[in-house]
Amino acid sequence: MTRRDIYAMLGDRIRQERKRAALSMEKLAELAGISTSFLAYIETKRKKASLETVEKIAAALRIPVADLFTAIPAPRRDAAYDAARIFVHLVQDKRPEEIATALEVAKSALKSMSATRERKTGR
Repeated sequence: MTRRDIYAMLGDRIRQERKRAALSMEKLAELAGISTSFLAYIETKRKKASLETVEKIAAALRIPVADLFTAIPAPRRDAAYDAARIFVHLVQDKRPEEIATALEVAKSALKSMSATRERKTGR
């Protein structure tokens, strides 16, 4: 694998993980402490990220740095896994009591959805 291939793979993986985490380019750049334009350049392979920058991006995505260097992305988990990752990003800067409230709202919504489904299916 050439260096160019490594940077191309890295840019693609960052974009995949950013989208999987349901983050805009602006939000990921903010979380990583880099400019949006620099992140765009990394994702489009027009600029090379230092290891320090890669570490910041991985931390902002809440994944190990090594995950950004896998040639073949791990199989997509299920919808619940993806929803959990999105939820984590939604509450990451919230106070513990706000997180607890968000969890209670989610639990209530899921119970309501289950009850509705049971009524419709007659179970």
